[in-house]
Amino acid sequence: MTSDATLSRANTHESFLTDLGEPLDASQVVTTWSLRPPRANATYLRQAFRAVVDESSQLPPDQRLIMYDACDDQEIVANLGTTLRKRIDGRRNTKPKKPNEQMLVCTPFDPAAFNFTKISNPREKLLKLRFSTGANYEVLTNKFPLFPGHMLLVANELVPQQMRPCHLLAITELLQGCSGFSAYFNSWCASASVNHFHVHLIDEQPPVTHYPLVPGPHVRGQRCLQPEGFPGFCYVFEVTQLELVGEVVLAMQRDNQPHNALFTGRFIYLFPKPLQRPDRSFELYPETVGGPELIGSFTVYDRADYDAITIQTAEELTRMNTAPLPTRLLNRAALHSTPAISGVDDSGLGDLITARHRIPGVPGKIPASRTVDFARHGSCQSLISLLASQPSVCAA
Repeated sequence: MTSDATLSRANTHESFLTDLGEPLDASQVVTTWSLRPPRANATYLRQAFRAVVDESSQLPPDQRLIMYDACDDQEIVANLGTTLRKRIDGRRNTKPKKPNEQMLVCTPFDPAAFNFTKISNPREKLLKLRFSTGANYEVLTNKFPLFPGHMLLVANELVPQQMRPCHLLAITELLQGCSGFSAYFNSWCASASVNHFHVHLIDEQPPVTHYPLVPGPHVRGQRCLQPEGFPGFCYVFEVTQLELVGEVVLAMQRDNQPHNALFTGRFIYLFPKPLQRPDRSFELYPETVGGPELIGSFTVYDRADYDAITIQTAEELTRMNTAPLPTRLLNRAALHSTPAISGVDDSGLGDLITARHRIPGVPGKIPASRTVDFARHGSCQSLISLLASQPSVCAA
């Protein structure tokens, strides 16, 4: 008790609450993200991004941390109806190309390849976060942005580009702690270029969110939503269905089905993809159709490609680059969830999928379709239980 007979909060759990309004420090790990005002967190991210853009603009290209602002006066953009858009930005064409040979969604992490821990400039690290699960992540600059405030959320743990329960929880906690942002995810074989876990954090609610959400099919006995009028396959889940989302993603991983996802503060949009990329897709569009396109934004590098994109083209690209979920997930009779595999590390899962999907005598080739019934692999676990069973994947 203090000298004026008032109670003191010193050395109590509440003592740090007075610090929640203090400015964030990029050099310190933030452990109170979800307790801070979401508007203040969003303001910090925007200001940190803008500061690096402004700083980079004064440097020669080979020294820039962010090459350009995606939404500056050099961007040419037009809406395709109310839920799609096309952009032309030749500067994006200077980005290094993605690896050509990506055969397995669950490709093990390769420490010899590039990963985000090899970044040496501390200015690329905008924020360090430790979420309620105890896992550590960093918000990094994105050198070649496609969207407003385009950054990366990257796992500190050296794990591959595979969605896991801990990542679902981290992304949800991040977005619910900052106003206006969303995040998209590209699996390996679905436009990811670095096999180290990351999602793309963007300062907008992208065009796909403009579709009204209506009741969709049952997925593992639970009703999901779908964007009314969306030209392809998209399954939308509320953030309260994280456990279900984790099981659905694992099923796609087991079937070697590439996938993209969009996260908002309230919903998770899943875009399953065909097991083989359609040849016609490259006739209509010069890039692999991935997360940016499926959430509604098509970017090209020259005027001829830009003029060729119409709303009909964009809708056809969306249709051919999405696919249904594995049929066993859509069985309405499956009222009881079946589990993800517990206690399996990333390399083990990659080996399992490699073995199950390889065509005998033809190394590296994957069958066009594969559905595996894994209902016999045990009873369902909650998302937190599954997280606890995989410390090597989710630990800080």
